[in-house]
Amino acid sequence: MVTVKHWMVSAALSCCACVAWAQAALPSDFDIRQAQQRMRDAIGSDGSQPGNLPSLPVPRIERLPMPQARQSDIGQIAESFRSLPISKPASSDRGPELMVFVSFSIPRPSLERIVAESERTGAVLVLRGLKGNSLTRMGEEVAQLIGKRHVTAIIHPPAFTQFKVTQVPALVLADASQATRIGTDGCASPSSFVKVDGDVSQGYALDLIERQAPAWSEVARRFASKLEERRP
Repeated sequence: MVTVKHWMVSAALSCCACVAWAQAALPSDFDIRQAQQRMRDAIGSDGSQPGNLPSLPVPRIERLPMPQARQSDIGQIAESFRSLPISKPASSDRGPELMVFVSFSIPRPSLERIVAESERTGAVLVLRGLKGNSLTRMGEEVAQLIGKRHVTAIIHPPAFTQFKVTQVPALVLADASQATRIGTDGCASPSSFVKVDGDVSQGYALDLIERQAPAWSEVARRFASKLEERRP
């Protein structure tokens, strides 16, 4: 009981000390008025600086150094394509896709023929990277090559690995519902696509597929028939 009483007395004294300290810490009205007067004396009664203080210059916003815009790293842009998967089908019943892998190293007449044929078959032109490591220059070259023709061209480095394209031009006929299933080596299943290498016409390549790949005969014939259709 003695111990308990001693603790209670100590606690009461501690509380009284806290109250006394809190009361002493609060400023009086006189202290507040003095502080306000000192502030008015420092800045002037009208809000201006007193005469005995140096005038501080107002910074000119237009003269402040502007941060320089970072230029796009074309190498990083090109590298970012490597992490993109080939276009995924919107549904499992999406039809097969016809692609022609090309490069600007191919002779110009061959490129122009490929573009003209792709407009009729609907084939997509696939390029590995940027010409001269310049996105602007690449866009200009593609626009000049395609002109007013309705042809789609994409930059897609992973597709070269996916469909085992080691030389251009190369025509690839792929099953869109299966070609997105990539193995650990980055390649699509061999049964999901068929490929013809060489600088040959799309008609010749599709005819070769029709004759030598029975599983793709109907699809190849369907695309080949578009080459024979008369344009309006």
